[in-house]
Amino acid sequence: MKSAVRKIASSHVTPVLLWSITGFAAWYLAAHSYERLLGNIAWSLFPQTEVFLTLKDHVFSIGPRLAGEVAFPQLTITSYNFGFGLIVTGSVILGIRGRSWRVRFIGLCCAWLILLLTQTGLLVAAAHTYRLAVSQSEIPFGFSLFIKSVHPIITLLPIVIIVLWVAIPFGKRV
Repeated sequence: MKSAVRKIASSHVTPVLLWSITGFAAWYLAAHSYERLLGNIAWSLFPQTEVFLTLKDHVFSIGPRLAGEVAFPQLTITSYNFGFGLIVTGSVILGIRGRSWRVRFIGLCCAWLILLLTQTGLLVAAAHTYRLAVSQSEIPFGFSLFIKSVHPIITLLPIVIIVLWVAIPFGKRV
């Protein structure tokens, strides 16, 4: 029983942990650049006259520029939520054996592109949600629901990508 546990741990867990450590180190060094890239892409799609986007101390803040009759809560998302997705998906894709390095690299690029587009889309969708909500006299239910669902989406999407990577036999010959 102990040898089976050791075999599983050495074959799957150890490489994933090593890639996670490498990913955290890379995120620490590249976080500022990734935040700027994400912010610049999102800013070009923003309704800039009505909604603001700021990045300060690794926190994205989104909210209406003009305070109306109804006080809307400001949305804040730490960039570490984005880093979590990048690190976790990267470490699992690179750490799980059984696929060629070419397939792993393609999977990593596709996963990170999906995460970047989703993260950018969420920031832009939040801006447009603010823009639409400001024109109403009270805080709409859809606005509240969207603002409360942003953080779970950012957290759950990497987990879904990981499950798909493990479940679908990419690059394996059957």
